[in-house]
Amino acid sequence: MIKLIFLCRRRADLAHDQYVERLLAGHVPLALRHHPTLRKYVVNIVDASPEGWPALDSIGELSFDSLDDFHGRLYDSEAGRRVIEADVRGFMGGADAYVTTERVQRSTPRATPLGQQSPGVKLICPVVRRANLSHTDFVAHWQTRHVPLALVHHPGMTRYVTDIVDERLSPTGEPLDGIAELYFPSLDVLPRGMFDAPAGEQIIRDDIARFIGRTAAYRVAEYVQRE
Repeated sequence: MIKLIFLCRRRADLAHDQYVERLLAGHVPLALRHHPTLRKYVVNIVDASPEGWPALDSIGELSFDSLDDFHGRLYDSEAGRRVIEADVRGFMGGADAYVTTERVQRSTPRATPLGQQSPGVKLICPVVRRANLSHTDFVAHWQTRHVPLALVHHPGMTRYVTDIVDERLSPTGEPLDGIAELYFPSLDVLPRGMFDAPAGEQIIRDDIARFIGRTAAYRVAEYVQRE
């Protein structure tokens, strides 16, 4: 299964709240109806964008059995395509798209009904590797060295997903190497409560400096639409 991640921006003539309403109440039902090969669908509403990174309104996660299902079998019909494309034009100003390989590193059972906001806090962190590393070396360090450290020193993290970027689909967008998803039970644990101890925080920060050139965190509200 492949996972596409879309970093989305609203039309300039819409307020953020208007965009969110159009996305959740209007677009999501259409996508579920007219994308028959869509296996998983998560909509993340951006509550806070980090300084120095593009201001986003939502981040979409769409999973398919194969990339061909997205490129060649995305719509149920030509009429469905027209409906979706017309709807997107009504609220979307632009999006940067990435093909990723998802690896779930920690997970807890999800009890929230589909379509409702998930409890807790979710951080989505785009990652660019250090300039002296290849993408392959970056991935190896992230998965074999950093992930075990994160699982130890972020004891309050309820879910942890690493999305390895395989390809950028859009002509625009940061040259990302990965996207991390970190879940915590509440805002109260951020930022200092993310770590087990000051020594653990230093271990994490020192390791980040070894393989990450640039990263940040978008705070989002998650709505799982299909799983």
